Amino acid sequence: MMTLLFLFLISIIGITIYKNNKATLELSMLKPIFIKLLQGKTGEVAAVMKVSNPVGDLMDMDVPMYEIEKVRREMVQSGEHEHLLWLSVLVCAAYQDDAGYKEEIVDLMKKDLKSLGLSEDAEKLTPLCKHTFSPYTFFRIVRFLLDKNIPHVGSGSLFKEIGKYFKNYNVTKALAVTGKFKVILPMIKYIVLAATAFVMSWLLFLFSYLLPEGVLLLVLLNVITTVAATLFVLWNIMQKQVNPRSYGEIEADIISDIPDFKIRAT
Repeated sequence: MMTLLFLFLISIIGITIYKNNKATLELSMLKPIFIKLLQGKTGEVAAVMKVSNPVGDLMDMDVPMYEIEKVRREMVQSGEHEHLLWLSVLVCAAYQDDAGYKEEIVDLMKKDLKSLGLSEDAEKLTPLCKHTFSPYTFFRIVRFLLDKNIPHVGSGSLFKEIGKYFKNYNVTKALAVTGKFKVILPMIKYIVLAATAFVMSWLLFLFSYLLPEGVLLLVLLNVITTVAATLFVLWNIMQKQVNPRSYGEIEADIISDIPDFKIRAT
């Protein structure tokens, strides 16, 4: 039984790693497609910034307004503020390749957050926007906003289009697969414990005829340790997959995936 349990655990881990690598590659290939959706042209100007021309004189430069920024401004104008921080983070992702534009947009978004009484969120925005989000984190944020059914988000044409792309490209499935792998990572120490106990149990069993009778108790202890550690890991993996995640847990997961944000209190 001990051997079967341990082999079952190893097979689950192996399959999960294989599926995670495949899903991670899929998300990496899909991210630019979704970024393009966020960068949809509106023909409007988001801001006017001062830049130096070749001779050193200051001149005005228009910052284009992307679709995602237009949605954010509609939220601000209507006074909605629930999860505005995460929508602002998507705006940062849309302007990620335009460093000058992004800095100007971040300043505007911070002012809007403060005007709505969200000073703490305004302070969080700068470290969040410094980071180039991994595909997994990027799609977790998008999925989070889709699930919340926020006015101007759920009803807008942009997020309706994003929702269609989510279904067509099976993004939710890829996220679930990668999420399962992330569940395994904190269990590594218990997996190592189970593996060590498993090897020791077999060694003690094979060479038991060379050892005193009292050592059989050690064999039994190792068997119990192996079974307990294996069952604990399996239970945690299954439990995480079955239990729905609260939005607080999802937000905490997203923040934990962003290195620049870990230095700040959340």
